[in-house]
Amino acid sequence: MEQIVSFLVENPLYLAGAVVIAVIILLVTLKKLLRLAIVVAAVFILYVAYLYLTGSDASQSVLALESFFREGIRFVAEYLKNLGN
Repeated sequence: MEQIVSFLVENPLYLAGAVVIAVIILLVTLKKLLRLAIVVAAVFILYVAYLYLTGSDASQSVLALESFFREGIRFVAEYLKNLGN
């Protein structure tokens, strides 16, 4: 690993190429994650619509999802807070 870092530091052209490749990989990954989030949201909306049309209680599903996201955000915030220590 040390050899790779020293090679990139000594050759700025390769460093620029590595940065461009890393940015492209990051953007492609974010695009796929966004697409996945949109699909999951659409499926959840269809599920809530199904529950509503069948007369079931859709509010429990929405509350469960809200609780899930609150816990997830709390976990990420705690992780990021501890990351700096």
